[in-house]
Amino acid sequence: MKADYQSTTSIRAWQSTSPRYENLTRKLRAVQALALYLPQLPFIYLDTLVGTTYYGRPSWSFQFRAFRLVLAYFIWAKNPGTRPALDVLTDASREAIGKLKCGQRAELIVVPARPDQIVGDAVHELVQPEVCPCFWQWLDDMPSPATDDRPMHQRRVMMYFVGGGMVQGHPLQSALGWRIMSKTAVPIFGVNFRKCVTKQTAFPAALQDAVAAYFYLLDLGFARENISIMGDSGGGGIATTLLLYLKRHGFPMPDNAVLVSPFVDLVDDFQGDPEPLHLDILNPEMCSMVQYQYTENRPDLRATLLSPSRAELPEGYSYEGFPRTMMVWGEVEIFKRGIEKLVECLRRAGVDVECVVGKDEVHDYPVFTRNFSDDGFFGKIVPFQDAKAATRAKL
Repeated sequence: MKADYQSTTSIRAWQSTSPRYENLTRKLRAVQALALYLPQLPFIYLDTLVGTTYYGRPSWSFQFRAFRLVLAYFIWAKNPGTRPALDVLTDASREAIGKLKCGQRAELIVVPARPDQIVGDAVHELVQPEVCPCFWQWLDDMPSPATDDRPMHQRRVMMYFVGGGMVQGHPLQSALGWRIMSKTAVPIFGVNFRKCVTKQTAFPAALQDAVAAYFYLLDLGFARENISIMGDSGGGGIATTLLLYLKRHGFPMPDNAVLVSPFVDLVDDFQGDPEPLHLDILNPEMCSMVQYQYTENRPDLRATLLSPSRAELPEGYSYEGFPRTMMVWGEVEIFKRGIEKLVECLRRAGVDVECVVGKDEVHDYPVFTRNFSDDGFFGKIVPFQDAKAATRAKL
């Protein structure tokens, strides 16, 4: 279901509606999605059998075509308006660990605010630095970050900013971090940054939380060259902003970044390429609302700092000095154009960028892909993470 890109007037109208109306809209959309989806299953099967491409690329199986369509319908039905269905604002929801799968472990860390490191565009009169719930994440076959007795400066960590369009998402509930750890055996520090549901939690709230979490790791004794910054979708956009901010103000830079389908163009209306618009799981309606909500406090930064793919960074910011980066995206996702432009910007500035393009894949595909081959994302993430360590060992 590809709902249209929304105007500012329409988005503001949604902001003034009641939560009850939004919930009613979700229920009605769910019924509509079910009514539309089930009759299409025979046509999806026929599309696969004949080899036509209305429901997907030629390589897609019937199961994936059906999965992709139901996921697109689910995302459309779940996300009308400007407030997510689940609570993302209270301390209880942000600090919750919830039920983990077998073999998964987590520990809550409430990171203190760092007003001493909040300068420039991270300052806003409506948004104050606050404590931020973060989570150590590890697997049973890995040392616990709480009891690991290795010297802190020798330990590695991956900071993770969860996807969810900056309005929802919880690092423990995303499969991405857990899947990556099964390959890297590097613990994750998941940052449950403030979600942009209100003006008080819109940008720069997430940046303030990201800065606090990063300096928390440095204060613990982690060496900057042992820190990796990772984010997917909206979290990838936040990770990118954090790195540009750190460089702008002369703060220590981490070793590398892993950006999976990052949301790095908050101006694009996604109408340029019809195939991703038709086949991706995201829709322009929800993206337009997030673009507006996230930048509501700083509309002047929407097309510049918060859309780094447009090569119009504010004065003082630069792509030069950005850490080596693994950029990951799907061949048929609507963020494709913006991500490719960001890669061009980084490479022109001399940044080492490794691109992993998922053939025939949609947005955030590492979350659910079954491709664990050496030439896929999960086959390349370990060599990429180990590259710096290997270089240091030779020196």
